[in-house]
Amino acid sequence: MHPDIWRAFQRLRTLRSEAPPLVPREHVEDPPASLQQERLWYLDQASPGGTAYHLPVAFRLSGPLDWRALRLSLEALEHRHESLRTTFESSRGKVVQRVRSPGAFVLPTISLRDGAPQREQQEARLREALHREAWRPFDLQRGALFRAALFVLGARENVLLLNFHHIIYDDASQDVLFRDLSDLYTLFHEGGRSRLTELDVRCTDHALWQRKWLQGSARAELQSYWREHLKERLQGPRLASPALAGNVATRGPRAQGRLPITLSPELANAIVQFTQEEGATVYMVLLAAFHVLLHRHSGGQEQHFVCSPIANRPQAETEHLIGYFVNLLVLPADLRGDPNFQRLLEQVRGVVAGALAHQDLPMQLLDGVDLGGEPLSQALFAFEHAPRPPLQFAELDIEPVELEGGTCDFDLFLALHEEQGVISGTLKFSRQRFHADGAAKLLRDFVTILEQAISAPGQALSAFLPDVVAPRVTPSPGLVTSEPARAPAVGPLVDSTEVLAAMRIARPEQRRVLMRDYLRSTVIQVALRGQMPDAPFQSLQELALDSLRLIELTGRIRTELSIDMPVSHFFEATSVEGLADELLTRWLRTQLTEPRATPTGGRREFLTR
Repeated sequence: MHPDIWRAFQRLRTLRSEAPPLVPREHVEDPPASLQQERLWYLDQASPGGTAYHLPVAFRLSGPLDWRALRLSLEALEHRHESLRTTFESSRGKVVQRVRSPGAFVLPTISLRDGAPQREQQEARLREALHREAWRPFDLQRGALFRAALFVLGARENVLLLNFHHIIYDDASQDVLFRDLSDLYTLFHEGGRSRLTELDVRCTDHALWQRKWLQGSARAELQSYWREHLKERLQGPRLASPALAGNVATRGPRAQGRLPITLSPELANAIVQFTQEEGATVYMVLLAAFHVLLHRHSGGQEQHFVCSPIANRPQAETEHLIGYFVNLLVLPADLRGDPNFQRLLEQVRGVVAGALAHQDLPMQLLDGVDLGGEPLSQALFAFEHAPRPPLQFAELDIEPVELEGGTCDFDLFLALHEEQGVISGTLKFSRQRFHADGAAKLLRDFVTILEQAISAPGQALSAFLPDVVAPRVTPSPGLVTSEPARAPAVGPLVDSTEVLAAMRIARPEQRRVLMRDYLRSTVIQVALRGQMPDAPFQSLQELALDSLRLIELTGRIRTELSIDMPVSHFFEATSVEGLADELLTRWLRTQLTEPRATPTGGRREFLTR
């Protein structure tokens, strides 16, 4: 292990050693959602019924399927993992978890054998049925957030679909799922009962632990680190090449595309050898190449950031849970001065080491950092090198089934993994931003960058892909040394304390004016980053705000005015006046039914896609 990474993990171990123990709790009324789950809840409120956070997997089961063993296995799995029985709702202004009692598991079985159609017709019907079921919306409040369906193709051929909402499931949960489900199926197929050991803790225990730990010195230290290392204004990559562009004018949900990638054995071996020579890891080399790819396809943008998901399961007990724990690490790159690949790799090594040592802070707690209004999931990179357990059922051959369709909340997501010396993965992309040929070109260029970096690491980055650098669409704001010119900001902030004090003594018509002034000022300060719009706005729709900024706006209002209003109301409001009137009505209701202390201000809710 490289010394930088070793020191990072030593610092992480020290920080976590100061945390309270994760212990099982007795029944807690209205256990809170974790901070990560809270973020997804608010995103769902902003865009209910979206499919960007569906995580479906499907498998073709060939052989004599034991249907009873499969149903009992799914029932025992749901019984074992309370996250699979959990729904979410807002209670007294907080997002809480509701865990229903275990019960019989219903496994819908859909026959596709009727009429003995031709094989091609049957496969087409299967694709349609899988698509329909995989992207059927979840309801976070009513549930269920874990679903299964079995599609019967023949006496010895079936397809099993398992579908999860991301709020209860992450990538690391797949290992737990496959291991537990494989063991349970074997037990029930052999006529036994579930003998899996009881879990030491539950996801609700972890949520309580997390909120307690991130209240004191640990939170302060983590925030201090990230503020210092992200103190300049950050900007996501601005891929400017017309050759890549998709249907950028498309409104509504962003359709997801995906392309596979597998590096040649020669290139994979060369990467491993290169890491040994440079004192880096495979992850760092691949990430550095991804930075170069974004740099060259953004017209030479010198500074940007990407994000990388990390499992964030600090205690051994959480390794056995199905749940949503993942955090995003913000990884900036500074390419000013046209460095060579070796210098970039050295920079990446330091950035990654620091991020790993401070990985426990959910990014929505990172107030005081200007990400330029960018969603954290604009450009994502992930790499796995640990072997993953397969799904295994007795007497059955199991093959994964590729699922088509769905939407995404990112522009690009390059997810790679290494197993037995083979480096492969998938490039997922928004079809609004890229067409398939453009995405394929990105993959080819990524491979070219890796080959060039390994053969000539001392070569300046300007020599990489010399034919693809597109002219800048807009000047790169990057991590600028001087602030770019801005439109004049609105006057001083309308202070929420003063607004509340004034509304308590004001006449009804004055209250309406006060609330409207407060709302307009808050929209400009929070959602528009202090920049005056070109013309007075009558509704939020005119401003074309994305979900990130709307959620941040509602979080600010919720904190300052103690008003809990669904994000969807902000989307649907036809006028600022009407929205202000609804806020005023809700505020007056709190004064009559639940008097509260006047807030003195609140932290900035930095929620991301």
